[in-house]
Amino acid sequence: RFCAQVCYTETIRNHTHFKEKRDHTSMRIGLVELLLILLIAALSIGPSAALWVERWMRRAQRSTAAAARRRAAQEAQRAAEREEVLQRFQKLSIVFVFCAAAALVWGLVLRPIDVTVTPYTAPEVQPMPDAGPTAESGDVLSVTGWRDISCIRERDGWLYFAAQADTRAGGAALLRMREDGSGLSSILTAEGEITGFDFDPDGDIWYTVVTASGGALCRAGYDGWGAASEQIVTQIDGTALSCPTAVAVGADGSVYFTDAAAVSPKHGVESALRMELVAHTGTGNVYVYDPAARTVQTVLTGAAGASGLALDENGTLYVSDLGTRCVWSVEASARGLTAGGRNCGTALTGLPGYPGALALDEDGTLYISYRWARADWLENHADSTLLRGAALRLSQTMQQNLFSLPAGSIRAEAAAPGGGRLTISGKKAGSTTALCPVGSRLYLAISGETELNWVRI
Repeated sequence: RFCAQVCYTETIRNHTHFKEKRDHTSMRIGLVELLLILLIAALSIGPSAALWVERWMRRAQRSTAAAARRRAAQEAQRAAEREEVLQRFQKLSIVFVFCAAAALVWGLVLRPIDVTVTPYTAPEVQPMPDAGPTAESGDVLSVTGWRDISCIRERDGWLYFAAQADTRAGGAALLRMREDGSGLSSILTAEGEITGFDFDPDGDIWYTVVTASGGALCRAGYDGWGAASEQIVTQIDGTALSCPTAVAVGADGSVYFTDAAAVSPKHGVESALRMELVAHTGTGNVYVYDPAARTVQTVLTGAAGASGLALDENGTLYVSDLGTRCVWSVEASARGLTAGGRNCGTALTGLPGYPGALALDEDGTLYISYRWARADWLENHADSTLLRGAALRLSQTMQQNLFSLPAGSIRAEAAAPGGGRLTISGKKAGSTTALCPVGSRLYLAISGETELNWVRI
């Protein structure tokens, strides 16, 4: 039994060894066959694959070359189009520059203007007096709904003033209110601009009005409730009034009024005064109307912008000359005088700005408003009609920038009979269009504002 068991065990071991050897031999045969298969596949399929890859590469190269040629053609076409556009742009630029130069020459040199620019001698520059009180921002009386106050008067505790309606419809009115700003009401209305007014001994209102077509001296009968107005003077010796700007009535009822200059007021009074300031035509006149005889006589001629009037109790008439920067002093009874000529004296000369409205107080102190500060470039080219003519051809906005009165500059001045002078400056920019001394206050109006400024004097 033992021998049989040993033999069985040995037989099983030999069988297992044979099986492992057989399996190992089978695995070796499978790997060789795989390698042979791969070799045969490489030898049979490789050349075809290589040819296919070569054809694909050639096709890709041809496609790349064609795309490159297309891109080159497109780039060449775009370059040609850019060159054509650039050439067209250059041609248009030349045409535009030529047209702009022609338009500039036409607009600044050749375009017709309403006045003839004349050379003149600029007035001397006098040293400015010491600065006086400053109008603080809180010292105002609101006149909401109205702007561009052009004249202020005081009568029986009321402040009367002319202003423009702050609406698209426009129009002017003569209004009044108490000195504390209460009781604002309208006295009369008018088309255009009411540029100046005064009361005669009977209480009637004499005022000047300017429209786009010209001006007129008018009278309104006022009874405290309403006013009925009529035009009195619209032309003198067949010539229509151009731009009347100020009125002063004497104790005898004589009505003095100015015609600032023979300039067109189609853009408003301020534009007309700027036109005269630059052109310096010297066509401003002062006239007197006699209500009893219904006649008009010439008091003074030759002013370069007769923009303001004041008449004292002694019969002396003060006339502000815008372009000459002075205030003329003549006898109210004089007739046919010439600005700067015989019997025409100067109350003030070499003023620091271009004077506008005038006013007198009970002590005889003369108050002068300044519409614009003195322009160096203008007076340095007083003899150049070409440059000043170009300035006249600028737009209204550009002209305003040339002559704007900056904030903080001198706004008005007071000249006492004894020779003392006091300046009033302000914090706001804009022309001083009107002023009126009342007691210890000086009321000032600034162009474009909807309020009255006042300063204590």
